[in-house]
Amino acid sequence: MKNISKIRVRILLRQCRYGLLLMFAWFSFGVVGFYHWHHLSLKESLLDALYLNTPDRTFWDLYSFWGQCLVFGIIVTIFILQAFERYNPLEGCRMLAREMKHHTIIIGYTHLGARIVDQYRQEGRPYVLIEKDSTAVDHLVRLGEPVIVDNAKETSTLQDAGVGHAEKIIIASNNIETSLIVTKKAREMNKSARLIVRCYLDEFTEILEGLGADDVISSSKSAFRELSGLISHELPTERG
Repeated sequence: MKNISKIRVRILLRQCRYGLLLMFAWFSFGVVGFYHWHHLSLKESLLDALYLNTPDRTFWDLYSFWGQCLVFGIIVTIFILQAFERYNPLEGCRMLAREMKHHTIIIGYTHLGARIVDQYRQEGRPYVLIEKDSTAVDHLVRLGEPVIVDNAKETSTLQDAGVGHAEKIIIASNNIETSLIVTKKAREMNKSARLIVRCYLDEFTEILEGLGADDVISSSKSAFRELSGLISHELPTERG
C-alpha cells in the first residue's frame, strides 16, 4: 500500500529528526564560517559547506574532518534503526499501526478476520489487525503489515491500534468475552466509528447493541438470510 510506504518514511524521518537537525545546523555553520572567515560569496560558501568544492583553505580541513564524522554517525544511526525493526518485527509492525489514520480495525484473525484482511490488502485500503496469537499472523508480521500482536481487551492495545480515529471497527473474534469488552471500550473511545461485531450466540445480540455495536452479525440470522433466498425460489409441488 502506498499509504504504508509513506508512513514508513514518516517514522524514519521522525526517528532521525535530531540527527537531521544536527546535520542542517552543521551545514549552516559551514556556510557562515566560509562566508565570514574567508569572505566568500553565499553561493561559494554553500558549495564548500556541502562538500561540492574542495578548496585549499584552513577552515576547510577542520570542517571537512568533523563533518564527515557527523554524516557517518547519522548514517550508522539510520542503519541501526533499520536493523532494530528487522530483528524486532513485532515492534516495527506496532509502530506502523500507531500511525494509521481513517482506517479499519480488525480484531481477531479468525476465518472471517483473515478474509477481511485479505480483501483490505488486495484493495490497498488502510487497516490494523489485532491478534494475540503470534503464530497465526507470523506471515503478516514478516511482511511488515500493520499488525498488533496483543490482547485486544487491553486499553493500551486499542490505543496503539488508533481506535480513537478509526472509521470502522470490525470484531471478528470467536470469543464472546472479547467481543463484549472490546465493544464497550471501543465505543467509549470512539463515538462515531461504525462498529460491526460477529457474534455466534444470538442471546448476546441485544447486549452488544446496548454496548454500542451498530451491526451484530449472528450465525442464525446470516444462515436464515441465505436460506430464505433459496427457499423463496422453490415452487410447491402437488401430489395427487
